[in-house]
Amino acid sequence: MRMEEILQQLLQGMEEIKKTLQQHTEILQQHTETLQQHTETLQQHTEILQQHTEILQQHTEILQQHTETLNQHSKQLDYLQQRQIRIENRLDNELLPKINVLFDAFELRGDEIAQLRKHLDERLDVITLDINYLLGKTARQETALMELRKAR
Repeated sequence: MRMEEILQQLLQGMEEIKKTLQQHTEILQQHTETLQQHTETLQQHTEILQQHTEILQQHTEILQQHTETLNQHSKQLDYLQQRQIRIENRLDNELLPKINVLFDAFELRGDEIAQLRKHLDERLDVITLDINYLLGKTARQETALMELRKAR
């Protein structure tokens, strides 16, 4: 019963880790979509800047507005990259080692169960031999007692 509880706890832990990984995957997908949107925006601004080089030189104010927008996007991109790095580090440093420990423990428990089964099978063989020996000895003693009773 104790081994079943341990295995059940391991399975529950693995399910929790799976749920956490799924949540992190969804967050990463959202960040990826945001990054893609910002990349597309940056590409659009770059095309506009290339098409209107002469106009932008005449209109310094428009250039400053675009520069500010690019700076904001750059900050947002930096922030998202930092968040992504933190998530990746957390995966590498916290979650993956825990998953590896769970798999190692699961394998160790499997090995322990196999060793225990082997030991119990060996003990059962010894007990079976002892029972057969005792049954044979009891039968011989009963036979000897019956012969002694007949001899009286």
